Amino acid sequence: MKRQRAFGYTDEDLRMLMLPMAEKGEEPLGSMGTDTPLACLSDKPQPLFHYFKQLFAQVTNPAIDPIREELVMSLTSYIGTERNILEETPLHCHTLKLQQPLLTNRDLEKLRRVSTGDLLANTLPMLFRVAGGAKELERALDGLCRRASLAVRSGYSLLILTDRAWMKNTRPSPACCAVGGTHYLVREGTRTQAALIIEIRRAARSDAFLLLIG
Repeated sequence: MKRQRAFGYTDEDLRMLMLPMAEKGEEPLGSMGTDTPLACLSDKPQPLFHYFKQLFAQVTNPAIDPIREELVMSLTSYIGTERNILEETPLHCHTLKLQQPLLTNRDLEKLRRVSTGDLLANTLPMLFRVAGGAKELERALDGLCRRASLAVRSGYSLLILTDRAWMKNTRPSPACCAVGGTHYLVREGTRTQAALIIEIRRAARSDAFLLLIG
């Protein structure tokens, strides 16, 4: 219940989305169309993600299916320092190849401990103190940006943004805010020097979490 409230999951989310996925290992299906009111019109607290809406169902040809369309579609990602695309040097190959953007606990720990060449990871918490409200969230995001900037200048090329250590008096910053804020590195001209890895702890079990490459 504590994690459910902390991350903004409703009973409907658990019943209609999470439960089918847990029972069948499949993505829950539903008909098109929704009469859910816009989050901006609600007088109740809403998760930040509810403010983003898809305007229409876009169809790709071929379908985005890396399993059945593996000849033309792939989830493979390369993370690390992005170098000058107008040059071709051995250093351009010094990146990590990931077969998919969803990683396991073991994969994360490997990334956290990697230290080869200029591949070096640094873990940055994306938490804020609840008592401070919106101002504290803003201060925490500003602090995250400064720490990310310092980490890049210190030679770290893998930045792991995590909400793993949240406690009773703290809450995770919305992941989209944390990632968007960390793109502040673009202003400094250092964004391509580091990859962003998002560690999101959203599960009921304390040892389970989801990792996304940003």
